[in-house]
Amino acid sequence: MKTLILTLVTLSLAFFIGCQENSITDPVVNAPVNKDQAAAPDKYFQGTIPLEGALDDPYPVINSFYRITGQIEYRFRIYIADPIPPAPQRYLSVRFETNADLYNVCTVCPPSFEDELAGFIAEVSEEQIPLSGEHFTQIEKTFSIQGREDGMVLKVRLLVINDRIELNAMWLALPNANTIATEINHY
Repeated sequence: MKTLILTLVTLSLAFFIGCQENSITDPVVNAPVNKDQAAAPDKYFQGTIPLEGALDDPYPVINSFYRITGQIEYRFRIYIADPIPPAPQRYLSVRFETNADLYNVCTVCPPSFEDELAGFIAEVSEEQIPLSGEHFTQIEKTFSIQGREDGMVLKVRLLVINDRIELNAMWLALPNANTIATEINHY
């Protein structure tokens, strides 16, 4: 009888230990887990890029320049559309508000603050851009110049670096002209 009771106690202890959750496979958590991360507000970054400098005339005219004055205000956030590894898809959602004036600079007459207004840029745009790199991404953006009949545009190359956007290059181009800027154009 003593052996039967001892066997029943051993079996019941084995049963309770076997039914208990295994703590060896539980994840180790050093910080509190926020299970409602989807409800967290998005973090937006914003700033202003000044557009100041002299730009070469895209027409083949020697010593002809344009002076640009203005700015690009931006607001952006980086989000992950598909967070599943091995290749999460990251996107940049950005809003540009651009206001700038373009003046024709006379190179054969003395400099004047009253140079001829050659056009202006007043544009608001929103874009979703896929990100490829981890540390920075390059964006090329084209802005139409209003007040011109030849279709001249301002092209800018921007770098997205962590929490800001920087101007890398800017140049003027004509429609159907395959100009590539290799450096900042008189900027």
